[in-house]
Amino acid sequence: MNDIIGFAISILLVVALVALYAFGMYLNKKTPLPEQFELPSIKCKHCSSSSCSYSETNRENSREEGER
Repeated sequence: MNDIIGFAISILLVVALVALYAFGMYLNKKTPLPEQFELPSIKCKHCSSSSCSYSETNRENSREEGER
């Protein structure tokens, strides 16, 4: 019986950690970037990703979504 309880607690702990991580990612995605946000160390000229959050156009789109 103790093995079942220990297994259930382990499963609940893993589920809680995954849920906490997912909630944190959701809140991070929902938070708009500050107006004066700069990334001088990252050069985006060589990157062709359309979903990168460091891209200037994606940062502008993120600001616009945050204002809605």
